[in-house]
Amino acid sequence: MYFWRVAGLLLMVLWGLSWFVPPWGWSLPFFTALFWVYGGGAFFTVGLLSDNRHRWFWLAGLLVWIGSLRYIWSFFPSISHETPFLRIATFNMDAAHYRRPQIERLADSLRRWHPDILCLQEVYLGDYTVEAFARRVGYTHYTFLDAKMHMGMLILSDFPIEKDRIHLLLPGTTNGLHEARLRLPDGEVAQVIHIHFPSYRLGREDSWSWNWLSRIWGYHAKFYKNLYHLLEKPSTMVWVCGDFNAPPFHPIYRMLNRLLYDSHTAAPWGVGPTWQRVLRIDYIWGSHPALWQRIRWIPGQAHAYVEAAYALSTKSATFVSSGR
Repeated sequence: MYFWRVAGLLLMVLWGLSWFVPPWGWSLPFFTALFWVYGGGAFFTVGLLSDNRHRWFWLAGLLVWIGSLRYIWSFFPSISHETPFLRIATFNMDAAHYRRPQIERLADSLRRWHPDILCLQEVYLGDYTVEAFARRVGYTHYTFLDAKMHMGMLILSDFPIEKDRIHLLLPGTTNGLHEARLRLPDGEVAQVIHIHFPSYRLGREDSWSWNWLSRIWGYHAKFYKNLYHLLEKPSTMVWVCGDFNAPPFHPIYRMLNRLLYDSHTAAPWGVGPTWQRVLRIDYIWGSHPALWQRIRWIPGQAHAYVEAAYALSTKSATFVSSGR
């Protein structure tokens, strides 16, 4: 058993080193850590049952393995059954291609998923009234940024909307900055800032002209300044969500990253683009980290449906542990 005791000691030493050496530095600590987590318990248990003379060594190794698992487990996100959570989603309907069957299919999908707060861009209602559309999706509280011609931006909520305001609306478009304040069940007021930046529309030949690009940059700067002003003194709970139509490394993302948390950090590995499976331009930013985020792709739609969950109360342990 001498060989196996040496192997067990070496395993513990290499596992300890794996905490300090990144996996891209060596491959050995990475595979050692994998073996430790998934096979260490069996290894030390067999040693404990087979080597009575050195039982203390195997018992110590088993206890270290159990302790390490408890430590590793603390990094996994968990949702307490005593802590209610809130789901917020954003989706660009792409004007539902102006066809009633497509509008109704989208409405029925959104009704099935039914987040607590839903922000919709490029909404086209056709012959629906806002109230009828909201009722079909399953909500009683809503606020609509009306861009005329039955189009606009829509915030749907399970919670009462105490106040709403339109800060920006570009003439002849559905691009706007829309704010709503909601009364949550615990009495707290949450601020939802709904945004739809103007698109570069680089698929068109005339969109590469200097006049067009400079105009879009001017619009983006205007949106940036208004959003920054809104976030100077935000509510305790605030979300900024919508279609940002902005390429990576846009100043808007750097500004938001300093003030809020991107829900994408809670997304599973491999989740990325939200538009045409190429770019991530649909975002949810919150005053607190998301518990989880997921996306859904709907056939025929250019944008993905993005949804994130948050602890409902700022008094919860989830928010306290975030350090905010």
